[in-house]
Amino acid sequence: MFKNLARVALMGLAAATAVAAPAQAEIRALIVAVSHYTAPIPSLDGPPNDANALKSVLQAQGAKDIVTINDQAATRASIRSALEALGKRSKPGDWVIFYYAGHGAQAKSNDPTETDGLDEFMALSGFRVSKPDPNQFILDDDLRGWLVNFFPTSVNVLQIADACHSGTMNRAVGPNVFKRRTALDNPMAISLPPSPPDPAAKAPSSEDPPNLVYVGAAQDDQFALEGPLPRGDSPSRGLLTYALEGALQERRPNGRLAADLDDDGRLSLAELVSSLESRTRELSSTQQWSSAAVPPRNERSVIFQPLKPPPADERPVEVKAADDQAADLLAGKGPWASIPRGIPDLTWNAKEGWVTDSRGDRVAEQVTTDEQMTGVINKRKAIGQLAGSANERVLRVDVGPKPRGKLYRNGESVDLAVTYRGPAAYLTAFNLAGDGTVQLLYPLDGDGNGQMAAGQSRVVMARTKAVKPFGVDNVVAISTPSEPRALRTALRRIDGRRDALVAAGLIRDELDAGKGQAAMSLGELYTGP
Repeated sequence: MFKNLARVALMGLAAATAVAAPAQAEIRALIVAVSHYTAPIPSLDGPPNDANALKSVLQAQGAKDIVTINDQAATRASIRSALEALGKRSKPGDWVIFYYAGHGAQAKSNDPTETDGLDEFMALSGFRVSKPDPNQFILDDDLRGWLVNFFPTSVNVLQIADACHSGTMNRAVGPNVFKRRTALDNPMAISLPPSPPDPAAKAPSSEDPPNLVYVGAAQDDQFALEGPLPRGDSPSRGLLTYALEGALQERRPNGRLAADLDDDGRLSLAELVSSLESRTRELSSTQQWSSAAVPPRNERSVIFQPLKPPPADERPVEVKAADDQAADLLAGKGPWASIPRGIPDLTWNAKEGWVTDSRGDRVAEQVTTDEQMTGVINKRKAIGQLAGSANERVLRVDVGPKPRGKLYRNGESVDLAVTYRGPAAYLTAFNLAGDGTVQLLYPLDGDGNGQMAAGQSRVVMARTKAVKPFGVDNVVAISTPSEPRALRTALRRIDGRRDALVAAGLIRDELDAGKGQAAMSLGELYTGP
């Protein structure tokens, strides 16, 4: 369970036990933020901002016992001591949160139980690649031992580790503003010395304790990222921590949290982790998305209460022209603010037709008119409105045959399928192309009424090919308890039009009308000429 730091990110984003919490139960936390490193390991910008944001979140939840350790003060010994002290102060029913923001890494392992030949570890501020000091890193197995031995199963343990170590799928064509939170690009380049002798670092059993749950910052073949969020001129943030904060703030038109998928006014752990995956994908343009393993007994546990939503961001999307043609078009009216310098939300070359986002990814191709640019911007807003409401434990869009994040060239085959788990329902699906064009996918003529049987169903939509308009394509699928005739009629009416915001509004209305019985999912793919 603790075999890599990509997966332990948010290890235990809410490990609620079956023990009823007493009235005097408290939230206690240890927050560790490491941003300054020794060359050749690059320093980071986001950990202090993430740590402060998480501290504010916890204080809003009533936490008073919060300990912070930063940079050079963060050593194996100081972290171990602080965790042990938290264990001694904790009472049954308490929540203990261990938060780490900094670099994660892998190195060669001499442990025969490591099937991949690698040790995963947190690299602390004083870690040196040339001569690793045992007090400047923490192995994942040692951390697991501390969490098991210092905290009885009557105490809930949440670990949030916004750190990672492994590969990425990056389609960026220019400089990318995101930094990777990995200390070593070549994990086989070094070996680590043995950890200090420590009986508490050895878990008595290899079985996962019932009070520990985790959500990973990224998949095993991805980096955990940090960058300016929500806009190019914003402070640097880790995507996972920023996504957590957003899940506790963003609301649907009916006032419920967007992540409250069953619309019961409570944000369960299962709902939260589902929202985090779609949020991290949307924030990173599919370069990163979280993973989760939640025991069934904890899926309906409520961890956090909603936070006060931030003021509405009324600023227009900032676009920078990359050529004179785009500059002339941006001088007119539209849902943008043309900026000559700085870090824009989007960069547009109208002569060549490409649009890139602040991460360097091409989000649209062959965009040569202001009407098309308006479609790109509105599509961006539409996906932002929908991402937090995705329920991928019930409904999931699968895109193949290539792995997620890979580019499909013009004419290449794309396989689309939807996996559904739940009572009998009706499936509707459409694509939002890079310029916001709505393309109806299911049901089409010959598909019937789109009903899916109860249990687990897999609907294979017609094999299709990558065609223009190119860029980031988002497949939107929704399951509804009754046949959504009005929704489908409206989608047919806007099929082939750049009406992404209209389509998003239809889906949000359908989710509200479903009162927790409808589910929505997003699938992403990149297409290009």
